[in-house]
Amino acid sequence: MLTSKLESVQKSVQRRWDPHFDWLFNEAAPWAPLARPLAQATVALVTTCGLYRADTQLPFAAWHDLGDASFREIHVDTPPDRLRIAHTHYNHQHLAADLNVALPVAHFNQLMAAGTIGRLYPWTYSFMGYLPQARQLVNETAPVAARRLRADGVDAAFLTPC
Repeated sequence: MLTSKLESVQKSVQRRWDPHFDWLFNEAAPWAPLARPLAQATVALVTTCGLYRADTQLPFAAWHDLGDASFREIHVDTPPDRLRIAHTHYNHQHLAADLNVALPVAHFNQLMAAGTIGRLYPWTYSFMGYLPQARQLVNETAPVAARRLRADGVDAAFLTPC
């Protein structure tokens, strides 16, 4: 059900960018409790901040009116100076000051060292969060990433939205 604020935003997006924009509601996502204690779990980082590795990957199509539903895999050991942001729909000020705002690798390494989590998955999945038409993400792209994470034994994912 749309609140009056969501309805207002929807109409604004329809007027300004996409006359077919409609909110997607996920009514079917099942509750998935951890199968093992967090201290034994492998945890992956997922971000919607549009990060990509400038020396080996193409940027997201941030200029496209309908966004970019693809993702980038970034190794957690990638030096921060090799990362760029290809997302024009949020203020980059805090992320530019501290990459851990969107990619909290340092924090999760501390959690791993403290025994709070079992292991940090070595690959981060980066998406661009601006997608007025999210069906491709929901039906195609996200399931591909989820299958990869599951196949690699990831127990939980931590999402940093931007």
